[in-house]
Amino acid sequence: MNKEYLEQWLNVGECVNVQMPNEIFEDLSKGEFKSFNHKCFAYAYYYLICYIYRNALYGGETDQYSQHNIINVFTSDKSSVSYITKSGGLLDEIGYTRTTTDYPVTYYMDGGILEFGLIKELRKKIPNLEMNHSPRFCVKEPIKGMARFDGEDYTGTFYSFQNTHKIAVENFIKIISDKKLGHVGLYIYGYISMMCDKYNNKFQITNAQLGELVGCSERTMKKYTQRLEELNLIASTRVYYDKKQLDKVYSII
Repeated sequence: MNKEYLEQWLNVGECVNVQMPNEIFEDLSKGEFKSFNHKCFAYAYYYLICYIYRNALYGGETDQYSQHNIINVFTSDKSSVSYITKSGGLLDEIGYTRTTTDYPVTYYMDGGILEFGLIKELRKKIPNLEMNHSPRFCVKEPIKGMARFDGEDYTGTFYSFQNTHKIAVENFIKIISDKKLGHVGLYIYGYISMMCDKYNNKFQITNAQLGELVGCSERTMKKYTQRLEELNLIASTRVYYDKKQLDKVYSII
């Protein structure tokens, strides 16, 4: 999907950004994905459902945010990733998502705490409320947004930014809409963003080591980091020892 469509679809300028849990990289690495590409898809997909849920975008033209349309942002082959996104699929299994028909139509603050107004509550108040979507419409609730610690309420990334990393929606769109980056580029950008947060925006590592941590080859890492630099999303400098080029030092712009 192109940049202009995504900006309108995601209501950029009116919505708030979301945080991603740092543990997502370790958790996804334990999942039985069919490929590195699919692992990256799962990360990008989770970011998008967090953003849509947190901003209660379902409260507008609900059917715009069907699972079909969300997946189409990343791939035209829905069947290839259905094992990740379906009800009871991989993301449901590892505790990152829950398939539900009860979606947020609004959000508000109650005593300083973020709360969501859900469609089932609204239908109790307005029994004859017309649906603007198919009867089988369902969404993915981002569980880590709500709770991260043994199901304790209000401990998720919507409430606490501790041990999280942020990807501004403008950067999400810039990366996803770029044909050379896509969801793989987003995954790599997210990992570098997390590490830059930990190391005062100076993350020192070789491309070979970074590829090993992320789960791809040095060649793949070099290709994607170069493109991220070309788009002014990250920057890097070289570290020299005894006049030899060694590690790179990455920073988020």
